[in-house]
Amino acid sequence: MKKFGVSLIVLVIAFIIVVGIYMFFFRLNRKEYTFKYDESVINNPLMGYAPDAGNEELCENTSLVYAYITWADLEPEEGEYDWEYFEAKNNIARWKKEGKHLVFRFVCDYPGSETHMDIPKWLYDITGDGEFYDFEYGRGYCPDYNNDVFIEKHTEVIKEIGRYFGEDDFLAYVELGSLGHWGEWHTFYPAGIPKMPLTDVREKYVEAYTESFPNARLLMRRPFAELPDGAGVFNDMTGAEEDTKDWLEWIKSGGEYDSTGEKDAIIASPEIWNAAPVGGEFTSSIEMSYMLDNNFDSTEKLIRESHMTFIGPKVPDLTENPELEEAANEILKSVGYKYWISSAQKNDGHIGDDNSYITLTVENSGVAPIYFNWKMFLYAAVEKDGENIDISPIETIGNLNIISKYEVDLDLTSIYQDQSAEAVVSVPSAIANQNGVSFYVGIEDPSTNLPAVRLNMKTTTVEGYSKLF
Repeated sequence: MKKFGVSLIVLVIAFIIVVGIYMFFFRLNRKEYTFKYDESVINNPLMGYAPDAGNEELCENTSLVYAYITWADLEPEEGEYDWEYFEAKNNIARWKKEGKHLVFRFVCDYPGSETHMDIPKWLYDITGDGEFYDFEYGRGYCPDYNNDVFIEKHTEVIKEIGRYFGEDDFLAYVELGSLGHWGEWHTFYPAGIPKMPLTDVREKYVEAYTESFPNARLLMRRPFAELPDGAGVFNDMTGAEEDTKDWLEWIKSGGEYDSTGEKDAIIASPEIWNAAPVGGEFTSSIEMSYMLDNNFDSTEKLIRESHMTFIGPKVPDLTENPELEEAANEILKSVGYKYWISSAQKNDGHIGDDNSYITLTVENSGVAPIYFNWKMFLYAAVEKDGENIDISPIETIGNLNIISKYEVDLDLTSIYQDQSAEAVVSVPSAIANQNGVSFYVGIEDPSTNLPAVRLNMKTTTVEGYSKLF
Protein backbone atom coordinates (compact mmCIF):
# COMPACT_ATOMS: atom_id res chain seq x y z
CA MET A 1 0.00 0.00 0.00
CA LYS A 2 2.89 2.33 0.88
CA LYS A 3 4.54 1.68 -2.51
CA PHE A 4 1.23 2.32 -4.27
CA GLY A 5 0.88 5.62 -2.44
CA VAL A 6 4.39 6.71 -3.40
CA SER A 7 3.78 5.76 -7.02
CA LEU A 8 0.57 7.75 -7.07
CA ILE A 9 2.35 10.80 -5.68
CA VAL A 10 5.08 10.46 -8.30
CA LEU A 11 2.49 10.22 -11.05
CA VAL A 12 0.67 13.28 -9.78
CA ILE A 13 3.92 15.26 -9.59
CA ALA A 14 4.86 14.14 -13.08
CA PHE A 15 1.43 15.14 -14.37
CA ILE A 16 1.75 18.57 -12.76
CA ILE A 17 5.20 19.02 -14.31
CA VAL A 18 3.95 18.02 -17.77
CA VAL A 19 0.92 20.32 -17.50
CA GLY A 20 3.17 23.11 -16.26
CA ILE A 21 5.57 22.67 -19.16
CA TYR A 22 2.64 22.55 -21.58
CA MET A 23 1.06 25.67 -20.11
CA PHE A 24 4.41 27.47 -20.18
CA PHE A 25 4.84 26.47 -23.80
CA PHE A 26 1.21 27.48 -24.55
CA ARG A 27 1.60 30.87 -22.89
CA LEU A 28 4.98 31.40 -24.50
CA ASN A 29 3.35 30.94 -27.88
CA ARG A 30 0.27 33.03 -27.16
CA LYS A 31 0.06 36.62 -28.24
CA GLU A 32 -2.80 39.02 -27.68
CA TYR A 33 -3.61 42.26 -29.47
CA THR A 34 -6.24 44.81 -28.46
CA PHE A 35 -7.79 47.62 -30.48
CA LYS A 36 -9.75 50.80 -29.89
CA TYR A 37 -13.07 51.77 -31.41
CA ASP A 38 -12.94 54.33 -34.22
CA GLU A 39 -15.84 56.80 -34.04
CA SER A 40 -15.17 58.17 -37.53
CA VAL A 41 -18.06 58.28 -39.99
CA ILE A 42 -17.44 55.56 -42.58
CA ASN A 43 -19.32 55.27 -45.85
CA ASN A 44 -20.08 51.56 -45.54
CA PRO A 45 -22.43 49.55 -47.78
CA LEU A 46 -26.16 49.10 -47.22
CA MET A 47 -26.48 51.87 -44.63
CA GLY A 48 -26.35 55.65 -44.15
CA TYR A 49 -27.98 58.35 -46.24
CA ALA A 50 -29.95 57.30 -49.33
CA PRO A 51 -30.45 60.48 -51.41
CA ASP A 52 -32.57 60.84 -54.54
CA ALA A 53 -30.80 58.79 -57.22
CA GLY A 54 -31.49 61.56 -59.71
CA ASN A 55 -29.30 63.99 -57.77
CA GLU A 56 -25.77 62.96 -58.69
CA GLU A 57 -24.10 65.50 -56.43
CA LEU A 58 -25.95 64.34 -53.33
CA CYS A 59 -25.19 60.68 -54.11
CA GLU A 60 -21.45 61.17 -54.67
CA ASN A 61 -20.41 59.99 -51.20
CA THR A 62 -23.18 57.60 -50.22
CA SER A 63 -23.40 53.83 -50.58
CA LEU A 64 -27.20 53.91 -51.00
CA VAL A 65 -29.41 55.75 -53.48
CA TYR A 66 -33.19 56.09 -53.48
CA ALA A 67 -35.63 55.91 -56.38
CA TYR A 68 -39.38 55.66 -56.76
CA ILE A 69 -41.53 55.28 -59.83
CA THR A 70 -45.23 55.85 -60.40
CA TRP A 71 -47.34 53.26 -62.14
CA ALA A 72 -48.17 55.81 -64.86
CA ASP A 73 -44.49 56.29 -65.69
CA LEU A 74 -43.57 52.61 -65.57
CA GLU A 75 -46.45 51.12 -67.59
CA PRO A 76 -47.86 53.83 -69.88
CA GLU A 77 -49.45 51.13 -72.05
CA GLU A 78 -50.75 47.89 -70.63
CA GLY A 79 -47.97 45.28 -70.61
CA GLU A 80 -45.36 47.74 -71.93
CA TYR A 81 -42.79 48.82 -69.33
CA ASP A 82 -40.62 51.91 -69.74
CA TRP A 83 -37.50 50.92 -67.82
CA GLU A 84 -35.37 53.22 -69.99
CA TYR A 85 -37.14 56.22 -68.46
CA PHE A 86 -36.51 54.91 -64.94
CA GLU A 87 -32.84 54.17 -65.64
CA ALA A 88 -32.12 57.55 -67.24
CA LYS A 89 -33.98 59.56 -64.59
CA ASN A 90 -32.14 57.83 -61.74
CA ASN A 91 -28.63 57.33 -63.20
CA ILE A 92 -28.95 53.59 -62.67
CA ALA A 93 -26.01 52.60 -64.89
CA ARG A 94 -23.65 54.85 -62.95
CA TRP A 95 -24.74 53.70 -59.52
CA LYS A 96 -24.45 50.05 -60.50
CA LYS A 97 -20.97 50.61 -61.86
CA GLU A 98 -19.96 52.30 -58.60
CA GLY A 99 -21.26 49.40 -56.52
CA LYS A 100 -24.03 51.31 -54.77
CA HIS A 101 -27.31 49.73 -53.69
CA LEU A 102 -30.89 50.91 -54.13
CA VAL A 103 -33.84 51.75 -51.90
CA PHE A 104 -37.00 51.55 -54.04
CA ARG A 105 -40.69 52.44 -53.76
CA PHE A 106 -43.58 51.93 -56.19
CA VAL A 107 -46.25 54.66 -56.01
CA CYS A 108 -49.85 54.91 -57.24
CA ASP A 109 -50.70 58.33 -55.76
CA TYR A 110 -48.18 61.16 -55.41
CA PRO A 111 -49.86 64.49 -54.55
CA GLY A 112 -48.66 67.36 -56.70
CA SER A 113 -49.38 70.96 -57.61
CA GLU A 114 -51.58 70.12 -60.62
CA THR A 115 -54.50 67.82 -61.28
CA HIS A 116 -53.10 64.49 -62.49
CA MET A 117 -53.12 60.71 -62.06
CA ASP A 118 -50.23 58.48 -61.04
CA ILE A 119 -51.88 55.34 -62.38
CA PRO A 120 -51.93 54.77 -66.16
CA LYS A 121 -54.82 56.04 -68.24
CA TRP A 122 -55.56 52.51 -69.46
CA LEU A 123 -55.97 51.34 -65.84
CA TYR A 124 -58.24 54.27 -65.01
CA ASP A 125 -60.41 53.38 -68.03
CA ILE A 126 -61.07 49.86 -66.71
CA THR A 127 -61.45 50.81 -63.02
CA GLY A 128 -62.32 54.50 -62.68
CA ASP A 129 -63.87 54.19 -59.23
CA GLY A 130 -61.39 56.37 -57.36
CA GLU A 131 -61.59 60.11 -56.67
CA PHE A 132 -59.67 63.15 -57.84
CA TYR A 133 -58.73 65.41 -54.95
CA ASP A 134 -57.51 68.92 -54.17
CA PHE A 135 -56.69 69.57 -50.52
CA GLU A 136 -53.79 70.41 -48.22
CA TYR A 137 -51.61 67.52 -49.46
CA GLY A 138 -51.91 68.73 -53.04
CA ARG A 139 -53.76 67.51 -56.11
CA GLY A 140 -54.04 64.02 -57.46
CA TYR A 141 -56.13 60.89 -57.85
CA CYS A 142 -56.81 58.29 -55.16
CA PRO A 143 -57.75 54.86 -56.58
CA ASP A 144 -60.15 52.50 -54.89
CA TYR A 145 -57.66 49.92 -53.66
CA ASN A 146 -60.46 47.38 -53.05
CA ASN A 147 -61.12 47.04 -56.79
CA ASP A 148 -60.42 43.43 -57.85
CA VAL A 149 -59.15 44.43 -61.29
CA PHE A 150 -56.83 47.00 -59.73
CA ILE A 151 -55.45 44.33 -57.38
CA GLU A 152 -54.96 41.88 -60.27
CA LYS A 153 -53.09 44.41 -62.41
CA HIS A 154 -51.07 45.52 -59.39
CA THR A 155 -49.86 41.95 -58.85
CA GLU A 156 -48.73 41.83 -62.48
CA VAL A 157 -46.76 45.09 -62.34
CA ILE A 158 -45.06 44.15 -59.06
CA LYS A 159 -44.07 40.82 -60.61
CA GLU A 160 -42.49 42.72 -63.51
CA ILE A 161 -40.58 44.99 -61.11
CA GLY A 162 -39.29 41.91 -59.29
CA ARG A 163 -38.19 40.38 -62.60
CA TYR A 164 -36.33 43.54 -63.58
CA PHE A 165 -34.44 43.87 -60.30
CA GLY A 166 -33.86 40.12 -60.00
CA GLU A 167 -31.10 40.29 -62.60
CA ASP A 168 -28.51 41.40 -60.00
CA ASP A 169 -28.15 42.44 -56.35
CA PHE A 170 -28.41 46.20 -56.95
CA LEU A 171 -31.77 46.41 -55.15
CA ALA A 172 -31.32 46.17 -51.37
CA TYR A 173 -34.46 47.60 -49.75
CA VAL A 174 -38.06 47.82 -50.97
CA GLU A 175 -40.45 50.11 -49.15
CA LEU A 176 -43.92 48.69 -49.66
CA GLY A 177 -45.62 51.59 -51.38
CA SER A 178 -48.58 51.08 -53.76
CA LEU A 179 -51.22 52.07 -51.19
CA GLY A 180 -52.11 55.61 -50.10
CA HIS A 181 -50.61 59.03 -50.70
CA TRP A 182 -46.87 58.75 -51.51
CA GLY A 183 -47.21 55.00 -50.97
CA GLU A 184 -47.38 55.62 -47.22
CA TRP A 185 -50.48 53.52 -46.50
CA HIS A 186 -52.86 56.28 -45.47
CA THR A 187 -55.46 58.37 -47.28
CA PHE A 188 -57.01 61.69 -46.29
CA TYR A 189 -60.48 60.13 -46.20
CA PRO A 190 -62.16 63.07 -44.38
CA ALA A 191 -61.98 64.84 -47.75
CA GLY A 192 -64.28 62.21 -49.27
CA ILE A 193 -61.71 60.01 -51.01
CA PRO A 194 -61.63 56.21 -50.59
CA LYS A 195 -60.37 54.82 -47.29
CA MET A 196 -57.51 52.38 -47.06
CA PRO A 197 -58.61 48.75 -47.52
CA LEU A 198 -58.96 46.37 -44.58
CA THR A 199 -56.32 43.82 -43.57
CA ASP A 200 -57.60 40.95 -45.75
CA VAL A 201 -57.30 43.15 -48.85
CA ARG A 202 -53.97 44.69 -47.85
CA GLU A 203 -52.61 41.17 -47.51
CA LYS A 204 -53.06 40.71 -51.26
CA TYR A 205 -50.82 43.70 -51.93
CA VAL A 206 -48.23 42.42 -49.48
CA GLU A 207 -48.28 38.97 -51.07
CA ALA A 208 -47.38 40.48 -54.44
CA TYR A 209 -44.23 41.95 -52.89
CA THR A 210 -43.14 38.88 -50.92
CA GLU A 211 -43.40 36.70 -54.02
CA SER A 212 -41.56 39.16 -56.27
CA PHE A 213 -38.63 40.21 -54.06
CA PRO A 214 -37.10 37.12 -52.44
CA ASN A 215 -33.65 38.70 -51.98
CA ALA A 216 -34.34 42.36 -51.12
CA ARG A 217 -35.42 43.37 -47.62
CA LEU A 218 -38.99 44.70 -47.37
CA LEU A 219 -40.18 47.57 -45.16
CA MET A 220 -43.66 48.85 -44.25
CA ARG A 221 -44.79 52.26 -43.00
CA ARG A 222 -46.07 50.70 -39.78
CA PRO A 223 -45.83 47.19 -38.28
CA PHE A 224 -49.17 46.06 -39.69
CA ALA A 225 -50.72 42.70 -38.88
CA GLU A 226 -49.88 41.60 -42.42
CA LEU A 227 -46.17 42.45 -41.92
CA PRO A 228 -44.23 39.68 -43.69
CA ASP A 229 -41.64 37.63 -41.82
CA GLY A 230 -38.34 39.48 -41.84
CA ALA A 231 -39.83 42.79 -42.98
CA GLY A 232 -38.90 46.07 -41.33
CA VAL A 233 -40.49 49.50 -41.05
CA PHE A 234 -39.82 53.04 -42.25
CA ASN A 235 -40.58 56.48 -40.84
CA ASP A 236 -41.10 59.28 -43.37
CA MET A 237 -41.49 61.79 -40.55
CA THR A 238 -37.95 61.47 -39.19
CA GLY A 239 -37.05 64.65 -37.36
CA ALA A 240 -40.66 65.45 -36.44
CA GLU A 241 -40.66 64.77 -32.72
CA GLU A 242 -44.32 64.03 -32.00
CA ASP A 243 -44.86 62.04 -35.19
CA THR A 244 -41.77 59.93 -34.54
CA LYS A 245 -42.85 59.28 -30.96
CA ASP A 246 -46.24 58.10 -32.24
CA TRP A 247 -44.47 55.84 -34.74
CA LEU A 248 -42.24 54.40 -32.01
CA GLU A 249 -45.35 53.77 -29.91
CA TRP A 250 -46.89 51.77 -32.79
CA ILE A 251 -43.75 49.61 -32.81
CA LYS A 252 -43.72 49.23 -29.05
CA SER A 253 -47.39 48.59 -28.39
CA GLY A 254 -49.29 48.08 -31.66
CA GLY A 255 -52.89 49.21 -31.68
CA GLU A 256 -55.63 50.68 -33.84
CA TYR A 257 -55.18 51.72 -37.45
CA ASP A 258 -56.80 55.14 -37.72
CA SER A 259 -57.29 54.90 -41.50
CA THR A 260 -59.59 51.86 -41.18
CA GLY A 261 -60.67 51.76 -37.53
CA GLU A 262 -59.34 48.18 -37.11
CA LYS A 263 -58.48 47.69 -33.43
CA ASP A 264 -55.56 45.26 -33.82
CA ALA A 265 -54.31 46.18 -37.29
CA ILE A 266 -50.90 47.25 -35.94
CA ILE A 267 -48.89 44.67 -34.02
CA ALA A 268 -46.34 45.26 -31.28
CA SER A 269 -42.81 44.62 -32.58
CA PRO A 270 -40.59 46.20 -29.90
CA GLU A 271 -37.31 44.72 -31.16
CA ILE A 272 -38.08 44.56 -34.85
CA TRP A 273 -34.68 46.13 -35.73
CA ASN A 274 -32.81 43.07 -34.46
CA ALA A 275 -34.09 41.06 -37.41
CA ALA A 276 -35.30 43.63 -39.94
CA PRO A 277 -34.16 47.02 -41.27
CA VAL A 278 -35.55 50.40 -40.28
CA GLY A 279 -35.52 53.23 -42.80
CA GLY A 280 -37.33 56.42 -43.69
CA GLU A 281 -36.58 60.02 -44.54
CA PHE A 282 -36.40 63.40 -42.86
CA THR A 283 -39.76 65.14 -42.85
CA SER A 284 -40.35 67.94 -45.33
CA SER A 285 -42.61 69.75 -42.87
CA ILE A 286 -39.72 71.11 -40.77
CA GLU A 287 -36.65 73.04 -41.90
CA MET A 288 -33.54 70.86 -42.01
CA SER A 289 -31.58 73.59 -40.24
CA TYR A 290 -33.97 73.38 -37.29
CA MET A 291 -33.77 69.58 -37.05
CA LEU A 292 -29.97 69.49 -37.28
CA ASP A 293 -29.15 72.69 -35.44
CA ASN A 294 -31.69 74.10 -32.98
CA ASN A 295 -33.21 70.68 -32.23
CA PHE A 296 -30.20 68.44 -32.91
CA ASP A 297 -30.13 66.57 -29.57
CA SER A 298 -33.77 65.52 -29.87
CA THR A 299 -33.40 64.58 -33.54
CA GLU A 300 -30.32 62.45 -32.87
CA LYS A 301 -31.92 60.77 -29.84
CA LEU A 302 -35.03 59.77 -31.76
CA ILE A 303 -33.00 58.43 -34.68
CA ARG A 304 -30.94 56.33 -32.29
CA GLU A 305 -34.09 55.05 -30.56
CA SER A 306 -35.49 54.19 -33.98
CA HIS A 307 -32.46 52.00 -34.79
CA MET A 308 -32.38 53.32 -38.34
CA THR A 309 -30.20 51.72 -40.99
CA PHE A 310 -30.83 54.31 -43.70
CA ILE A 311 -32.33 57.78 -44.11
CA GLY A 312 -33.61 59.02 -47.46
CA PRO A 313 -34.48 60.36 -49.94
CA LYS A 314 -34.93 63.57 -47.92
CA VAL A 315 -31.43 64.11 -46.53
CA PRO A 316 -29.29 67.13 -45.58
CA ASP A 317 -28.34 68.96 -48.79
CA LEU A 318 -24.84 70.20 -48.04
CA THR A 319 -24.62 71.94 -51.42
CA GLU A 320 -27.28 74.34 -50.14
CA ASN A 321 -26.45 74.22 -46.43
CA PRO A 322 -22.72 73.49 -46.03
CA GLU A 323 -22.87 74.72 -42.45
CA LEU A 324 -24.84 71.54 -41.57
CA GLU A 325 -22.02 69.16 -42.57
CA GLU A 326 -20.80 68.48 -39.04
CA ALA A 327 -24.33 67.82 -37.74
CA ALA A 328 -25.16 65.64 -40.76
CA ASN A 329 -22.09 63.51 -40.05
CA GLU A 330 -22.92 63.30 -36.36
CA ILE A 331 -26.33 61.89 -37.24
CA LEU A 332 -24.65 59.07 -39.19
CA LYS A 333 -22.93 57.93 -36.00
CA SER A 334 -26.41 56.86 -34.83
CA VAL A 335 -27.33 55.02 -38.02
CA GLY A 336 -26.60 51.42 -39.05
CA TYR A 337 -24.02 48.83 -38.05
CA LYS A 338 -20.55 49.56 -36.63
CA TYR A 339 -18.47 46.36 -36.58
CA TRP A 340 -14.94 46.19 -35.18
CA ILE A 341 -12.44 43.80 -33.61
CA SER A 342 -11.74 44.61 -29.96
CA SER A 343 -9.14 41.86 -29.48
CA ALA A 344 -7.28 39.13 -31.34
CA GLN A 345 -5.34 36.24 -29.82
CA LYS A 346 -2.90 33.97 -31.59
CA ASN A 347 -2.18 30.57 -30.01
CA ASP A 348 -0.01 27.83 -31.42
CA GLY A 349 -1.47 24.35 -31.15
CA HIS A 350 -0.17 21.66 -28.82
CA ILE A 351 2.77 19.48 -29.72
CA GLY A 352 1.90 17.49 -32.82
CA ASP A 353 -0.72 20.01 -33.95
CA ASP A 354 0.32 21.78 -37.15
CA ASN A 355 -2.22 24.58 -36.75
CA SER A 356 -2.32 27.91 -34.98
CA TYR A 357 -5.56 29.35 -33.63
CA ILE A 358 -6.59 32.98 -33.93
CA THR A 359 -9.45 34.08 -31.68
CA LEU A 360 -11.33 37.21 -32.70
CA THR A 361 -13.72 39.22 -30.54
CA VAL A 362 -16.13 41.02 -32.87
CA GLU A 363 -18.18 43.94 -31.55
CA ASN A 364 -21.09 45.90 -33.01
CA SER A 365 -21.26 49.44 -31.62
CA GLY A 366 -23.97 50.46 -34.08
CA VAL A 367 -27.72 50.66 -33.52
CA ALA A 368 -28.46 47.74 -35.86
CA PRO A 369 -26.79 44.74 -37.49
CA ILE A 370 -26.22 44.24 -41.18
CA TYR A 371 -29.28 42.51 -42.69
CA PHE A 372 -27.59 40.60 -45.47
CA ASN A 373 -25.53 37.43 -45.12
CA TRP A 374 -22.14 38.98 -45.73
CA LYS A 375 -19.18 37.04 -44.32
CA MET A 376 -16.10 38.07 -42.39
CA PHE A 377 -12.74 36.66 -43.46
CA LEU A 378 -9.24 36.51 -42.00
CA TYR A 379 -6.45 37.11 -44.51
CA ALA A 380 -2.76 36.24 -44.45
CA ALA A 381 -0.83 38.86 -46.38
CA VAL A 382 2.70 39.85 -47.33
CA GLU A 383 3.82 43.32 -48.26
CA LYS A 384 5.28 43.48 -51.76
CA ASP A 385 8.48 45.16 -50.63
CA GLY A 386 8.78 43.01 -47.52
CA GLU A 387 9.76 39.37 -47.06
CA ASN A 388 10.12 37.21 -50.17
CA ILE A 389 7.76 34.28 -49.55
CA ASP A 390 7.39 31.55 -52.12
CA ILE A 391 3.58 31.47 -52.09
CA SER A 392 1.58 32.74 -55.05
CA PRO A 393 -0.87 35.48 -54.02
CA ILE A 394 -4.58 34.91 -54.51
CA GLU A 395 -5.19 38.67 -54.62
CA THR A 396 -3.05 41.80 -54.83
CA ILE A 397 -4.41 44.96 -53.25
CA GLY A 398 -2.18 48.03 -53.24
CA ASN A 399 1.03 47.00 -51.52
CA LEU A 400 -0.45 43.74 -50.19
CA ASN A 401 -0.21 40.24 -51.59
CA ILE A 402 -3.00 38.16 -50.06
CA ILE A 403 -1.65 34.60 -49.83
CA SER A 404 -4.57 32.86 -48.08
CA LYS A 405 -7.94 33.59 -46.51
CA TYR A 406 -10.15 31.88 -43.96
CA GLU A 407 -13.86 32.33 -43.25
CA VAL A 408 -14.68 33.55 -39.76
CA ASP A 409 -17.51 31.41 -38.39
CA LEU A 410 -19.83 34.22 -37.29
CA ASP A 411 -23.34 35.34 -38.18
CA LEU A 412 -22.96 39.12 -38.39
CA THR A 413 -26.73 39.56 -38.69
CA SER A 414 -27.07 38.23 -35.13
CA ILE A 415 -24.59 40.62 -33.49
CA TYR A 416 -26.98 43.34 -32.37
CA GLN A 417 -26.39 46.76 -30.85
CA ASP A 418 -23.57 46.76 -28.26
CA GLN A 419 -23.19 42.99 -28.47
CA SER A 420 -20.09 40.92 -29.21
CA ALA A 421 -19.22 37.43 -30.38
CA GLU A 422 -16.08 35.29 -30.48
CA ALA A 423 -14.80 33.09 -33.27
CA VAL A 424 -11.71 30.90 -33.56
CA VAL A 425 -9.98 30.56 -36.92
CA SER A 426 -7.57 27.70 -37.63
CA VAL A 427 -4.51 28.67 -39.70
CA PRO A 428 -1.62 26.37 -40.71
CA SER A 429 1.32 27.15 -38.41
CA ALA A 430 3.62 27.24 -41.43
CA ILE A 431 1.75 30.39 -42.49
CA ALA A 432 0.89 31.81 -39.08
CA ASN A 433 4.52 31.72 -37.92
CA GLN A 434 6.15 32.67 -41.21
CA ASN A 435 8.34 35.76 -41.04
CA GLY A 436 6.82 38.64 -43.00
CA VAL A 437 3.23 37.41 -42.82
CA SER A 438 0.64 39.80 -41.41
CA PHE A 439 -3.01 39.14 -40.70
CA TYR A 440 -5.89 41.31 -41.81
CA VAL A 441 -9.66 41.02 -41.46
CA GLY A 442 -12.51 42.17 -43.69
CA ILE A 443 -16.20 41.72 -44.50
CA GLU A 444 -16.80 40.73 -48.11
CA ASP A 445 -19.46 41.73 -50.58
CA PRO A 446 -20.58 38.33 -51.98
CA SER A 447 -21.01 39.84 -55.45
CA THR A 448 -17.28 40.68 -55.66
CA ASN A 449 -15.74 38.37 -53.05
CA LEU A 450 -13.70 41.34 -51.86
CA PRO A 451 -13.80 43.29 -48.59
CA ALA A 452 -16.38 46.07 -48.84
CA VAL A 453 -17.04 46.95 -45.19
CA ARG A 454 -14.45 49.04 -43.39
CA LEU A 455 -14.31 48.13 -39.72
CA ASN A 456 -14.66 50.84 -37.04
CA MET A 457 -11.31 50.15 -35.42
CA LYS A 458 -8.12 52.15 -35.09
CA THR A 459 -5.65 50.25 -37.24
CA THR A 460 -4.06 50.33 -40.68
CA THR A 461 -6.69 49.75 -43.37
CA VAL A 462 -6.01 48.98 -47.02
CA GLU A 463 -9.15 49.05 -49.20
CA GLY A 464 -11.30 47.21 -46.67
CA TYR A 465 -8.51 45.02 -45.24
CA SER A 466 -8.02 45.96 -41.56
CA LYS A 467 -4.69 44.95 -40.04
CA LEU A 468 -4.62 42.83 -36.88
CA PHE A 469 -0.94 41.85 -36.41
